[in-house]
Amino acid sequence: MAILVHPSRATHYWPGAGVHKGDRMYHVLSDLIGPEGSRELRTFVAEFGLRPQWIQYAGTYREHFDVRSETGVAMQKRGARLATNRQVGELLAAKKAASSR
Repeated sequence: MAILVHPSRATHYWPGAGVHKGDRMYHVLSDLIGPEGSRELRTFVAEFGLRPQWIQYAGTYREHFDVRSETGVAMQKRGARLATNRQVGELLAAKKAASSR
């Protein structure tokens, strides 16, 4: 369905990435629930050079990638949708509920 990018601020320095605490960054996640969402997410981020091992919370309802600001903006230009805190919260709640069934 859709890849979402959620703006945030880096909570720490990312060595090698040039991201400092407080810099703009994005969480990237799929709005699909289950394995389909995992596949969609991994396929999409691969186009931007992200490695599968960089995924956070793999296989859980919180599965996502963190990306630099420039990458998040580029992802939006390629079709990713900007998501609000509320939208991400609702999506994560739905994913969590589905994973507990």
